[in-house]
Amino acid sequence: MPQTGGQAAFETLRARILSGELPAHATLREQALAEELGVSRTPVREALRRLDAAGLVEFVPNRGATVLAWTIEQMRETYFMRAALESRAAGLAAVRIEAADLQLLELLIERMEDFVLATDDAGIASLALLNAQFHQTIVVAAGSAQLLALTESVSRVPMMESRFRTHGAEYRARSNHQHRDIVSALTSGDALWAEVAMRSHILAARNMMSQSVEASGTPVAESSTD
Repeated sequence: MPQTGGQAAFETLRARILSGELPAHATLREQALAEELGVSRTPVREALRRLDAAGLVEFVPNRGATVLAWTIEQMRETYFMRAALESRAAGLAAVRIEAADLQLLELLIERMEDFVLATDDAGIASLALLNAQFHQTIVVAAGSAQLLALTESVSRVPMMESRFRTHGAEYRARSNHQHRDIVSALTSGDALWAEVAMRSHILAARNMMSQSVEASGTPVAESSTD
């Protein structure tokens, strides 16, 4: 089913906020965004309302929106919620996942491996997108519409790309090794192993991000992508 203009605008803007391309306090004007995205103001307004509901912007009708800054407390809480939801998804997926999805996960891991040593913006962006697809595939494979909706309602912490860039190849390699462990658990059909592997993976990312933000003293959404 083709995307509506509002859905496409929402996903585009959400990705730009989460990548840090649109930093904290950035002003989003309806008319300017409509011209940039090649749509009318109506789908842009719809997208901004959804971003407001997701906690990524503050939307004021007829004025546009402002990208919100994330505090370290909000970041930590989001990771804890993701760990709870996605570990449950992994447990369900361990007994429900199809062979085709396991093959896709293996392919995504191999493609991510190609970007472990990346230093350019395009490579880091590709890695972040592949990582998001990996996690989304597992949540969908869990076969729970309610769990999928809950997971999608929990915003991913902005600056995913910055995390991959800041912590370098060693961190990326470790993260992808954890992905392999998750897939091994799913392949074995061991729900408990899958849950523990996913929870450990997400909380490891949470700890790394938390340490990085504390060291810089900068709110998550304001961290530099350079």
